[in-house]
Amino acid sequence: MANSVKLEIMTPSKMFYRGYVELVIARTLEGDEGFMYGHSWACKLLDIGELWIQEAGAAPDDFRIAAVSGGFIDVKDSIIIYTDAVEWSEDIDMERVLSEKAKAEDWLVQHEKDADPNDVIRAKIAITKAITRQNVAGGGIRRKR
Repeated sequence: MANSVKLEIMTPSKMFYRGYVELVIARTLEGDEGFMYGHSWACKLLDIGELWIQEAGAAPDDFRIAAVSGGFIDVKDSIIIYTDAVEWSEDIDMERVLSEKAKAEDWLVQHEKDADPNDVIRAKIAITKAITRQNVAGGGIRRKR
């Protein structure tokens, strides 16, 4: 574990993950960024997106993938991710995802022109989260390239 760093992922309700990793790739507001052992200090806002984790000792292409709904990442001697919601690819209920996405899209089509702008933003965020969860459940965008 010489080239690994401790990673903790926390939500308001639980410690989602705690372990040693070689690499974390997260979607920040500036795009996808990688963090690993010896990385310079950083504190960045996270966007809705995929979180790729290569655990210590894993093969180079062996990543665990999770869907994250924003938050922030704090990188010092360890890496801590704070987020409101996160889920592993294998825990995503695709039926629910597709239903939520369809509901938000339908609402947007019917109300975008006359709705409160904040409600339109919320609908677009719901669609983005659903698309992210759909991609993560399917193995992630990186694997589709």
